[in-house]
Amino acid sequence: MDQFVSAVQLALLQIANGCLALIYVSWTHGAALLAMAGIGWLARSAPTVQRGWMVGVGLLAGMAGLLAPPPVPALLAGMCLLGAGAVQLDRFQPDALRWRVVGGLALYAGAALGYLAYSRYLAGVDAAAWAAAIGGQAEAQATLAQGQAFLNTLATWGLWLILPLGFLSLLGQGLLVHPPLQHGPAATISAVRTRGRDR
Repeated sequence: MDQFVSAVQLALLQIANGCLALIYVSWTHGAALLAMAGIGWLARSAPTVQRGWMVGVGLLAGMAGLLAPPPVPALLAGMCLLGAGAVQLDRFQPDALRWRVVGGLALYAGAALGYLAYSRYLAGVDAAAWAAAIGGQAEAQATLAQGQAFLNTLATWGLWLILPLGFLSLLGQGLLVHPPLQHGPAATISAVRTRGRDR
């Protein structure tokens, strides 16, 4: 009986630890989870041809959301959720807008991961090895510091401002390209063809 009680206690302890770990991961990486949920929402109503690409973009966005420093994960999650909402609002060409949204998300996630990879490369470059090629230790350190500062400035402007605003303008253009109508395109075409008369 004691073995049974200890086995049940151990199972309950493992379940509690698993739930606590899940809550912790959800709390610390909530933006990445929201980004993947937004892409999942986009993929659920996508044509079959696009779904494979969306899974790849979802994985790319998840990696960017998990690895990139703030505010990139929050911006990525916001872009994913706004894009999914815009596709739901579009009555004319939701498949085309969905594809544009996924392309914009792939561009943003790729830029974030590219920044991370290149900044880690620059952090690992040995100034002593550059010193032989450039002419001195001080020049090599100054060149590397200047390169890192330039990369951080570009990443800050690009990832925090330029790419998110470009994405929002893409969504606005996709939604506002057609005037709002009460009915979808098929009902409008039918009404024009029949001149509003029922057959």
